[in-house]
Amino acid sequence: MSQEQKAITLEEAIAQLSLLENQLKQLQELVAELSARITRLSTVEDAILNLEKGSEDSFIPLDASGTVFVRGEIKPIERVLLHAGLDIFIELEKDKALEVIREEKSATSKLLDSYNRELAQLTQYYMALRSAVEQALQQAQQRKQQ
Repeated sequence: MSQEQKAITLEEAIAQLSLLENQLKQLQELVAELSARITRLSTVEDAILNLEKGSEDSFIPLDASGTVFVRGEIKPIERVLLHAGLDIFIELEKDKALEVIREEKSATSKLLDSYNRELAQLTQYYMALRSAVEQALQQAQQRKQQ
């Protein structure tokens, strides 16, 4: 806000609180999605590193939720198929795939940090406005009782 703050009515403040609640909810959802994305990328990175020499006896999931598995052998990993978006997959050398995953994880982390800062600022503003509204409502109620 500018140094010169404009006074708003109690009704405007209450309406603004409602808008802020929606913004906070959206930001919290974005933060959760980005955190989950970083976790998935870390899991993939770890899996590639742990399986780069292969594995003789592994459980391989057949579905995305991990409810159906088959036993299998994983050959040493030399190349990786990486989802590029729009149902397009690209085949990369293992080291290049790890580089792409790490770059995406880094970019996602930076975005997450930005959203977390924005969320903290918005939460602080929301709490201050909410406190002012509650105080104004209490004062109005006290005036009615007098």
